[in-house]
Amino acid sequence: MKKEVKWANPENFFAMFRCTTVQYAESFLNKGQIKFNTPDSWVKYAIENSEGRGDKFEGTMAMFDMLYDLEHIKELNEKYMKYSKLKRMKIDRSIYLKSERDMLLPCFCFYILKNKMFKCPDVGGTHRLSTMVPASYFRDFMDNLEPCKVKKLDEKDKPAVIVVYNYKEFENRIIKALMQLGLKREEIIIARVSYLDFNYNTWWDFGQIPPLELAIKDIRFSSQSEGRIIINTDDIKIKNILEEPIEIGSLEDIASISKTYLYEGMKIDLTVDL
Repeated sequence: MKKEVKWANPENFFAMFRCTTVQYAESFLNKGQIKFNTPDSWVKYAIENSEGRGDKFEGTMAMFDMLYDLEHIKELNEKYMKYSKLKRMKIDRSIYLKSERDMLLPCFCFYILKNKMFKCPDVGGTHRLSTMVPASYFRDFMDNLEPCKVKKLDEKDKPAVIVVYNYKEFENRIIKALMQLGLKREEIIIARVSYLDFNYNTWWDFGQIPPLELAIKDIRFSSQSEGRIIINTDDIKIKNILEEPIEIGSLEDIASISKTYLYEGMKIDLTVDL
């Protein structure tokens, strides 16, 4: 049997993109305008609107069933009490433990194209690689609106996709801009989101060192293939600045935009030299 060839670093990624609106996409491309949000805002969006673009379980450090997990209630509460302002969120009969502080940290999210999304060639040389980004990623952003309804939106509110094909340069520029605001490099966390298959009707302790619980999501969101920039600071001045968009300069040399509602998903074709 022929041995399957695998990527040496399957989680590595080389490009990113992000669903947004036409108005924001143009500002991103022309000015490098970056808008940070908080996990708390995504929870509120999920409760008030729908899951996908929002997620009620953002920032969960641990969870338990308040009727059947009595043996774990005391253990988990005692473990996480050391984190200031421990937040207990009740959904159905489960309790989700969250850090109120971490839920208010500025975050910027984007879709990452990982090596493992493409079939690894078994020989060196030039190859044409393909993968498919599922339709659910694009539909989630538009709350599953039908294309006919999207057409009726104002032009500025229609969906667009930002593609950054030189991710490393983008990362360098945003880190530089954030440090110029007064952040230390170690306060800028760049994380790949991990997707876990867990049952909500049981208990879990994710065991992450805060704020890395912000890089854990349920497997049903795995089609989002998310990367996150987490600003781990208690500096009120910087947090206030990041409540509004910041500008890191034109990104036209490393990015492009597509003013398209990719309702059926997106096929990606690449030519690579290995």
